Amino acid sequence: MSVSILQQNLIDKGYDVGIVDGKLGALTFQGLAEYVSSNVAPDGTGDLLALVLPKAMSQRLEYIHFFAQVSHESGFKPQSENLNYSAAGLRATFSKARITDAQCQKFGRSASQPADKVSIGNTIYGGTWGAKNLGNTQPGDGYKYRGRGLIQLTGRANYHALGVAYEINPDLLLTPAGSIAAAVDFWTSKGLNALAQTDSVSKVTLRINGGDKGLAERKALTDKIKAIWPV
Repeated sequence: MSVSILQQNLIDKGYDVGIVDGKLGALTFQGLAEYVSSNVAPDGTGDLLALVLPKAMSQRLEYIHFFAQVSHESGFKPQSENLNYSAAGLRATFSKARITDAQCQKFGRSASQPADKVSIGNTIYGGTWGAKNLGNTQPGDGYKYRGRGLIQLTGRANYHALGVAYEINPDLLLTPAGSIAAAVDFWTSKGLNALAQTDSVSKVTLRINGGDKGLAERKALTDKIKAIWPV
């Protein structure tokens, strides 16, 4: 996989990957995460990736697309969905079937009120749509299982699929180890290695978020890694 070339190129750019040995390990993962995220990735990211990533993928394109997508989603820093929408932002982002005009005005941020994030989460991720698409079947599930982690995981069904611990305590996705384990599990469970092998950023993105949000940056990040990790 030309790992030795990747390592040397990372060293040339000022990243400490240890010795050039052609092996993917914690230091190489750390350097690559820092490089693609423009030094946003936290210390220790490489150690955690080294525990789970080699078991989940083995090919250059799989790694490249994983690192590019996660960098776009979070920069390898666990995040919780903000939901700080304005009334206009809610209307522009979600259909009237998911949130009415009246609810946008009632819950959305305005000059006279902050966003009601709990109500926004329960509305846009709840109801019939939330039950069908996210497994949000209980009152409060929409907000409780809002997006978290390195790749924003949303919905009770998706948290349950990770394991009972995540369903009971969704904030495990905000811990370094929990977020990385969840991101890798999400990647493999969604069949993203196969899509990465097609080298189609648009197909990988569609599988992750159901559309093409952030596609231009995702492509740019993919190309950024390819520039230092040639075939």
